[in-house]
Amino acid sequence: MIEIGKLTSMINDFTWPQLPILTQEENFLETIAQHQVVILQGETGSGKTTQIPKLCMKAGLHEHGLIGCTQPRRIAALSICDRLRQETQHPELIGAQIRFHNDCPKEMAIKVMTDGILLQEYQKDPQLQAYSCIIIDEAHERSLNIDILLGILNLIKEQRTDLRI
Repeated sequence: MIEIGKLTSMINDFTWPQLPILTQEENFLETIAQHQVVILQGETGSGKTTQIPKLCMKAGLHEHGLIGCTQPRRIAALSICDRLRQETQHPELIGAQIRFHNDCPKEMAIKVMTDGILLQEYQKDPQLQAYSCIIIDEAHERSLNIDILLGILNLIKEQRTDLRI
């Protein structure tokens, strides 16, 4: 695990593009501090997918486990991982896992994966203890995997009040 002081200085190096989601940064940070489950809606291109994992890190959610971010498609997961690596300027903080491909650094803070990978992890660890925060991106697409994950997370949140969703 990377020491917290070092991570704080790394977060200061992050690139924060001018995206609409960042106008609500303080509101978002306050909301995730006060609520276990947050549902976020915004326009396409507003920065939800790339900026929310970084904001979760800025809020310190990486200190007690991974920030997991799911994507319904494999190519999306890999491209989002690449974008986050560019914007954080610390590729060792970001990992990606899809079927037949695992590019997860040992000390990563954010893991981008497909919904199916998180379901596989749930089978091995029904409390998803490796995670302090799970972001289900593109939940409106309503695939079977996403519906199952939302049901599972609804059950887990009762037992793991530390988990942010």
